[in-house]
Amino acid sequence: MPLDVLLPRPAPPPAAAAALATESRVPQSPVSPSCKPAPPLKLPPSPQLLTIPQFYFPQLGPQPEAQRAMEDRLMALLAAQPAGLAVEDLKRMLQQILSLPSSLAYPLFHKLATKGEERVAPATLLQWASAHNLCGVPEARRAFDILRQQHALHVAPEDLRPLLAGVLLSHPGLEFLQEAPEFQERYAETVIHRIFYHNNRLGDGRIAWREFRRGDILASLREVDEQEDINKVLRHFSYEHFYVIYCKFWDLDTDHDFRISRDDLLRYGNHSLTYRIVDRIFGQAGRPFHRTTTNGGPPAPGTGTAPPGASNNNGGGSMSYEDFVYFILSEEDKTTDASLDYWFRCCDLDSDGRLTPDELLYFYEEQLHRMECLSQESVSFDDIMAQMQDMINPSDPRFFTLHDLKRARALSGTLFNVLFNLSKFMAYETRDPFVSRQEREDGLTDWDRFARTEYLRLAMEEDADNDAASDGAWSRLDAL
Repeated sequence: MPLDVLLPRPAPPPAAAAALATESRVPQSPVSPSCKPAPPLKLPPSPQLLTIPQFYFPQLGPQPEAQRAMEDRLMALLAAQPAGLAVEDLKRMLQQILSLPSSLAYPLFHKLATKGEERVAPATLLQWASAHNLCGVPEARRAFDILRQQHALHVAPEDLRPLLAGVLLSHPGLEFLQEAPEFQERYAETVIHRIFYHNNRLGDGRIAWREFRRGDILASLREVDEQEDINKVLRHFSYEHFYVIYCKFWDLDTDHDFRISRDDLLRYGNHSLTYRIVDRIFGQAGRPFHRTTTNGGPPAPGTGTAPPGASNNNGGGSMSYEDFVYFILSEEDKTTDASLDYWFRCCDLDSDGRLTPDELLYFYEEQLHRMECLSQESVSFDDIMAQMQDMINPSDPRFFTLHDLKRARALSGTLFNVLFNLSKFMAYETRDPFVSRQEREDGLTDWDRFARTEYLRLAMEEDADNDAASDGAWSRLDAL
């Protein structure tokens, strides 16, 4: 007999118990398809957003409609000038059609005109404009393409000479220089050095498109067009600024060989600089010296004669006129990026990008010694460090970085004056807070204020010399 017949069948479990057993054996997953999903949340409808087309294109040229209109006007101008465009025609084209300063007509004429011709052929201008998409690029790019050489990717100092020649020829504020060609050359050279000082941030003597676009060359050229008084164009072109720079150089260059030695530079500012910072300058820590100068010797201020020409070799231990322009701009305005870079490199003895207390003490020791020799009340180095820490607030209190100085550029110049310029250090210690506040509100830079003060002083000295010479001449006539 089968075994399953002899044994009784177990009774089925209750329904609830069976369900519990089933649940205990096979737990249901939260993501099991057998689970009924919760209904989704109902979000309120999003508001309808308005789509506004872009209307400002800072890095692009004119929009298609404006570009076509500009091209039509350019073609009409060329059709009306079949014999070619003179310089005055180019000026009108640049101002009225391309929205560029008129002074750019001179480098454009120099670039496109055939040698010996007084006009630019319309076909030549049209070919050049088409190759550079002149009507389809931003204004800064048009100016950059006009200034640079045909296949160059940068603007070199020589590229600015036709521009300066045109400014000297046409600007009413420079007419008095027509009878002094020597000073025309020095003025142009100074303006070019100032432009590269402020715009060539890499310091390689070439202004690339990135630097040109971020610089102030185009803005300063517009000011030259707008101002009849060239001295009101404080950026680069002021004749008074040039006169101050050149007279300072002439006074230091005692042998007038167009070179400045260490001993010459030590006399700058009534011997205000320390020996150690001058040694760093001539060690070319701040900037490598320029190895060549312009041909011929310099004319003396107030005269039309020039001393015998000097050799073009820098000599290794002397400062050229270009080097002096960079020095004086850095010394008299320590708030610009170029000046902070210059003096930071001079004071960074180990070139590690940090000004440590040991490096600062190296320069300040000589200041302490000079103050003691002059019977001035000296300030301890610890007090100086504490004051500089409070003023600049560096990211790391153990040292100063170039970023720290640029972040507090309005006060960073005081640090360098304390280290190596005794005259400015003492002036800072005895400053009038009301005068300091007025200077911050007058809108001028430190360089602008220095140049204005020095020009007035030089003009008064020249008037006094002329009066003395006139009195001497009348005395000799009376004696006769």
